[in-house]
Amino acid sequence: MTTVASHAERRDFSRIALSRPAALEIGAARTACELVDISLRGALVRTRAPLVAVGGQACRLLVQLDQGPATILMRGEIAHARGREIGVSCRELDLDSAAHLRRLVEVNLGSEKLLERELAALVARAGARPAAGKR
Repeated sequence: MTTVASHAERRDFSRIALSRPAALEIGAARTACELVDISLRGALVRTRAPLVAVGGQACRLLVQLDQGPATILMRGEIAHARGREIGVSCRELDLDSAAHLRRLVEVNLGSEKLLERELAALVARAGARPAAGKR
């Protein structure tokens, strides 16, 4: 019997299902949304109403982690938009956001070995991407 690997099995980065309030900024517009899942490479959010977003559009995603000041600020671009669900591809994280995201992934994966594999894949992809200004 032949089986086809699921989309999730082909991913290099585990998606962590996490329902948290978030805000998506595209240009000057800021939209309240709910985080659906997050990984080291991006996130999926759900807006209250369908939003006009175009793949490749620059954006910022702010995710509130707890009642305190802990947030993840992800700078990136729209990967896809389908109705109320919008995928964000991460291009940049500040140091605090990267530390929060790393810890979140580590706790949810439950395996330091899996985390190290994902971090190695992230570094390998970053090294393969052209440096800013070299595109």
